[in-house]
This record gives sequence, C-alpha cells and structure tokens, in this order.
Amino acid sequence: MQGEPKGTLDELRTPVTSHDAVPLRFQTAEVGVDWLQCNIECQEGCPVNTNCRGYLMLAAEGRFEEGYILARDPNPVAAICGYVCSAPCEKACRRGDIDKPLAIRAMKRFLVDWHYANNMPDDIEVAPATGKSVAVIGAGPAGLSAAKELAGWGHKVHIYDALPSGGGTCLIGVPAFRLPRDVIELDVNWVAKHGAEFHYNVEVGRDVTLDELRARHDAVVVATGCMYPVAMNVPGEELDGVIYGVDFLKRANLGQEQWVGEHVVVIGGGYTAMDSSRTALRIGAKTSTVVYRRGPEEMVVDEEEQHETRFEGVRFEYFAAPTEILADEQGRVKGAVFQRTRLGEPDASGRRTAEPIPGSEFVIPCDMVIPCTSQSPDNNVLGEYGSPLNRHIGVTDTREVVKGGSISSWGREPLNGTTPLGPDGRKLNALEFELMRGKIATDVNTFASNVDGVFAVGDYVTGPATIIEAAGLGRRCARAVDRWLAGVRDAELAELPIINRATVTQALDHDMPRFYEAIPRQHIPMAPPEMRRDFTGLVEIGYDTRGAVAEGARCLQCNHNINIDGPRCILCGLCADVCPEGVIYMVDKATVGGDDPEVDLFQSWPRGIAMVIDEERCIRCNLCVERCPTNCITMDRLELERFTPDGKVLLESYKDNVLGQVGQQAGMAVER
Repeated sequence: MQGEPKGTLDELRTPVTSHDAVPLRFQTAEVGVDWLQCNIECQEGCPVNTNCRGYLMLAAEGRFEEGYILARDPNPVAAICGYVCSAPCEKACRRGDIDKPLAIRAMKRFLVDWHYANNMPDDIEVAPATGKSVAVIGAGPAGLSAAKELAGWGHKVHIYDALPSGGGTCLIGVPAFRLPRDVIELDVNWVAKHGAEFHYNVEVGRDVTLDELRARHDAVVVATGCMYPVAMNVPGEELDGVIYGVDFLKRANLGQEQWVGEHVVVIGGGYTAMDSSRTALRIGAKTSTVVYRRGPEEMVVDEEEQHETRFEGVRFEYFAAPTEILADEQGRVKGAVFQRTRLGEPDASGRRTAEPIPGSEFVIPCDMVIPCTSQSPDNNVLGEYGSPLNRHIGVTDTREVVKGGSISSWGREPLNGTTPLGPDGRKLNALEFELMRGKIATDVNTFASNVDGVFAVGDYVTGPATIIEAAGLGRRCARAVDRWLAGVRDAELAELPIINRATVTQALDHDMPRFYEAIPRQHIPMAPPEMRRDFTGLVEIGYDTRGAVAEGARCLQCNHNINIDGPRCILCGLCADVCPEGVIYMVDKATVGGDDPEVDLFQSWPRGIAMVIDEERCIRCNLCVERCPTNCITMDRLELERFTPDGKVLLESYKDNVLGQVGQQAGMAVER
C-alpha cells in the first residue's frame, strides 16, 4: 500500500459518509487492561482465570516446572482438571480461528504429571493464623477450592465429607478410566498442605448437625454438590432394571456390587451419560446405546469425548425422548418407548427446545435403562428445619413434597425423628433456611444464606455444572467468607471491586517458534481398544515431552501487541505488504469512523494517513518488525494483574514474566 492517499483533491475534500467509514473496532488505539482482557480470551474464559497462555509458552521452551506453577497456583483442582476439565479455555482459544485450538487441558495434565513424576517440591505459602475457623461441608471441587483459599489466608479450615475420601463428584461421578483415584489425591493433598483438616465418613445432618457445626466454627460453607437424580417422570421408571446414572456410577466407582444388563440404554447427553454408557460396557454389557433428545451439536460434552465414546462401541440415537419403560411378565425392563423430536425455539438457557413429533414412537429393546436426565442437591445436610423438600425415593420425584427432610436415593431413611436431641430435648437442627426451588437461597454476590454465618456454593446452589465452574465459584465464595470473618456485613459484604493493572514490557527481540503457524494440533495419545476393557485402565495416555513442546509452540502469544512509533514511520507500506494476514493497512484519516470521544487521540501521521491494525487477526509472526526499515515497529508484551483493595491477588498473569522471559529480553515495565 502506498503512503499517499489516492484520488483527486476534490475527492479527498468530499465528506465521508458513515457507510464509508472504517469500523471503530479497527481503529488503532493505546492498549491497556481492556485490550489485554479482550485479547487473552483463554484466560478470561477460565472460571479460575488460569494463565493458560503463560504455561503454554513456558512449556514450548521446555520450562515445565515454571509452567506447572502457573497452572497450579490459582487452581486447587489442577490435577483433576488436567484429566477431565470441560476446558472452556479451549473454546475461547484464538488459534481455533486458524485451524484448531490449543489442547490446553492435555497440556495442564502433562505439566502436573511432569511435576509429580519428577518429585518436585510444592512451594506452599500460608498467611499467619487469624484465629478463625471455618467448616466446609463437602470435599468436591467447590469445597476444595474454598478450603484452599481460606486456609491460605490463615483461617483454620475443617472439611467434612460423607465419603471415605475427598473428591466429591470427581470420586463417585467420574470413572477411574478417565480420572485415576491417585490424581484426585494429589489435589486433596495440595489443599491439606495449606493446613485444611479433613473429616471423612461424616454425614452432616446425622452424625453431626449443621447447627452443631455452626456453633463449633466461626462460619460454615455448604458445598455438598448435586448428586441426586432427577426423575424422567414417565410410566415404568420404577421397574427393576432402571437405575439412575449418578447411583450407577457411585456404586461402580466405590467398588460396590452393581448388576448390569446385557443390552443397556442410557438416556441423556451429558458427561454422566457418556460415563455411564462406557462403564456399562466395561462391567459386562454386550451393547450400550445413548439416546438424546437433541442432536450431536447440542450435546454439552466436547467432540473428543463423543468420539471416544463411539470408538469404544457405544451407539448413539439422536432426536428421541423417552415416553415409557416397558416391563416383562416378571416386572423387569424389556424395552423403552421413545418419541422422535425436532428442535424448536430456544429455552431460557439459550438452547433450542426438543419438541415431540406426534405419531413417531418407536421401541428400543433392552433389559436395563440408565437415565441421566439431570441432578439435584441432597438436602439431608440441612437436617430438620420445617421446610418442604422434594421427596427422593430412588429418584427425585418432583410430583410429591414431604415436610422436613428427605429420603435418600441411596437408601437412607428420612431425617424426621432421627435428628439428635440436645440436653434440653430440643432437636439439634433448628436452623431455618429460605429455599428457592428446593435449594438454599443465597445472595448471588456473597453466597450468604439467610442464616448468619452459613454460606452455600457450587452445584448445591447452581445445579449440575462443570468441575472448573464449581472451582471458580469456590474461590469467589472464599473471598466473601474471608470478608465476613473480618467483620464486614450486609451491603458491604458484596464482592469487592476488582482492580486490573496492565504492565507493558518492551519486547526487544520477540520471535515466535519456528513453523509455529504450520504445526497441527498434536494428537493426544490414547490407549488402543484392547486396553479399554478394564474399569481402571486409563484411556488417555497423554503427551510425551516432544508432543507437549510442539503443542505449546502453537500458542499465538496473544499478550503481545504491535506498536508503531508514529514520528519514525516513513509510510513506506512495507509492513502492510509483508503481513500474511492483512493485519496492517493505511487509510485516509478522514475515513476513520465511529463516535468514540477519544478518536482525536488515535495515532495518526502527516498528510492525513492513519495506520490501522486488526488485532483480531494478528498471529504475532513478527514479520512487520523485521521488515520495517526504520525500526519503528516493536512487538510489546503485556501482563495483567488482578487484585482486590484488600490485597488478595485473584489473577497471576504477570508471573510468567517473573518466572522467565519467554522468547525475549524485557525492558523497563510501564504501568498503564
């Protein structure tokens, strides 16, 4: 592109109409916090704000321990997430616009495995003791995250769980062939190293009551998860041979005896359905079929999970919803009736509804049905407080309501009449909670219930979500509890404003790895079919060192930004000519449109020329820097720090700049 504007003098003087103007998002402007947050989409997409970009860049240089530190520091369940995270960071990865996103989850697993395989020490920093104690009910992702944060800030944390070991949903809901039990223990031990104390085989509401815990501790966090099944509400759901997915997986994962049919039908399209279908084959089923009321694009599980499920022999039947379970002469399951569906208008969640098609019924013969339709919280933890609860008899039957307490799907009796009594004869579950749809009503900003000092977080409040979402909420809840312990109350307890600070570091010698733009997504090694018959045999083998380095090298280093020194630019246009993505180009300043009040502050050159950079398409190849004859173009590195006014650091993006300069030498840091 030439440096001078084209056209006659009259044409250049003609006012520019709005449809001729360059969109505002293409205007060059000073970069800072807002630019960085929009650009590092992987980190912004992670509920715990893990610096994925940082540890990918470090891994590309073989700096695996530094990469592990970045992956572990903000995420108490980093080991678990390395194996089974839903990876929203990958969905946000900008490399996906070129070919395929980075395998961020698998890279996290590699770094965690490398750290522990090499017996590297964990550097744990804990604040001085505050003298306050917190009870956390539930050792799942939300409970572990809240406990780690609170313990790290100096509070004494006691974690109570009804299971024999930690992990919660990860332990009883995720099969060992996807998530080894010793990996769960890595995260549990990480939290314990911060000073948290675990109490297993303790059922809150029976072995100890909630108000006893409230009297024993300064605050209580309820994070018991969401492991009750929700009923299909179709005829025949009570037949012998129908077992809900959460119960089926719990028994299989705890090594309890579990009958399985020869021909199994699994109803649902989430991770529980995938895990149940694959587990059924491993413990003896001849066929396993997943039936889902929508199509494959609407499933919540990722493409890789669907592929591995099919690869193991599970069949899929889409656009079908159950209407009845059929019984044989002995009252056992002999088949399931389904009705074809089609996608209608989006529901409240934004997903298109599955509308039944009249007269489209068909039967799938089977002797076992595993519904994985949804899940609800276990309110036994609340004990007897006089409020109506959904009744659980093998399933969560929303058609009936009983007063005070619930019948567990795992065979426990209602708490009514079994609640311990105090010396005065009063039942020791006197706390009365406000409920919303069968769950504790909490403030969306503070996680506080109506009972003073009792907080609730995770799937127990939100309903079934992902591991990483629960972990993110656990971290936020810990901040609210920490402020409450410091005496903050009422409106002031709302989450503190977050301070963002971007640091610009001049990149004097930026360079991308060789052939990074042509490196394909590295295939994650998987076990062959003959190795997938054992319930504990791990399916995903994971990257070796060579694969991890290659995958890390694919990162586009989105925290780097092109910077042009206007006074030194001679408008030769060589940067625009050499750019493979057409990112840089020059336009007449008069054509720069938009109503931004800072438009006059945008960088411009003499003779009415403006340099425009389309950051959304930049691949950081550095060719413009190398081609510039006056060295007026640099590739600046930006780091983001996020913290609250009380000094609690929430995001550690800047740490990869401290751990080591990746592919550059850093100059003086400048705060924006």
